[in-house]
Amino acid sequence: MTKNIKITTEYITLTQLLKEENIISSGGQAKYYLMDFPVLLNGETENRRGKKLYNHDEITVDGENYVISLADNADEMIAAAQEEKAERAAAAKKTVRNDRIKAQKAAVAKERKEARFAELRKKNGTRAGGFGRSNQGGRGTGPKGPSSWNSNR
Repeated sequence: MTKNIKITTEYITLTQLLKEENIISSGGQAKYYLMDFPVLLNGETENRRGKKLYNHDEITVDGENYVISLADNADEMIAAAQEEKAERAAAAKKTVRNDRIKAQKAAVAKERKEARFAELRKKNGTRAGGFGRSNQGGRGTGPKGPSSWNSNR
């Protein structure tokens, strides 16, 4: 008995066919199924689970014959799917470009900020960003250490 499989895309993979016909329950089983059981594609043994099956291909699995055919409105659906794929690709490209621009702007802003803090440190004679202890002495210019702590008693 020959079973007609209608598809609404340009092709389906052998794994998809096996799953749709409930021969296997998950895609991971396809590899092992194809190692153990012969599958014929147009009369020749096929063991590649990702093999693309197109319109008019004949597949034999466990004595059952399957013929791939396009659904009635498949041409429209294929064109719509290709347009959607192109739109997603353009959106992804735009996202990558926008991310690159954001990264460049962030790098420029960081450089400006670092330059500003370096200028403040130079101007105020401080060590970190315009805040903190001065490098020029300031408070406590006298001797340091335990002996100087008790000198003013």
